[in-house]
Amino acid sequence: MWAANGFSPIALIRDVRQQTKFTALGVPSAVGDLEKGLIEFLPGLDAVVFTAGSGAHTGPNKTIDIDQDAAIRLMNDCKQAGVSRFVMVSAIGADPLSNSPLIQNYLRAKGMADEYLRSSGLDYTILAPGTLLNSSGTGKIQAAEELGCHGTVPREDLSQCIIEVLRNYNTMGKTIQMISGKDPIKNAVANVSGGEALPPIL
Repeated sequence: MWAANGFSPIALIRDVRQQTKFTALGVPSAVGDLEKGLIEFLPGLDAVVFTAGSGAHTGPNKTIDIDQDAAIRLMNDCKQAGVSRFVMVSAIGADPLSNSPLIQNYLRAKGMADEYLRSSGLDYTILAPGTLLNSSGTGKIQAAEELGCHGTVPREDLSQCIIEVLRNYNTMGKTIQMISGKDPIKNAVANVSGGEALPPIL
């Protein structure tokens, strides 16, 4: 998907055993640890996409370690390495003061990271999807800076949305909430960001 859209991604993985999967997809990978910092991997990159999460089976401390502190550390590493474009995959409901009865720690950690990113000086976009599904993508979403509702969206559609965000520099400085809907992904991103645009020459 990514190569077909003109990108040359590098995947960060935690375990060398994961490399086989990415090699089969034609995607190079690097083994690293978010919690220890990634600055050595950043020189030469045009953008960073943060999609990491602590997982549903970890405790609140690990959620803060990954979804909040590691994300903030990566932002600082990007500034130091001169990588200005940063796309954050967050979540609908992310808020430092979230009172969610189910995933409060997660939404608070994501909210803290989002707030830090907004004040970081980086060329950011925050993508806030609803609940992620493993089903096949539909190629269509509903997107807005504030949807006012929750919903679900396939991970495949989120991936395509990330690509459209990277292609469209009008998305910089915006938070885009997204769930499955009726609008083609490219159109939905363009509508919420103020128009279709190609990225500037880097």
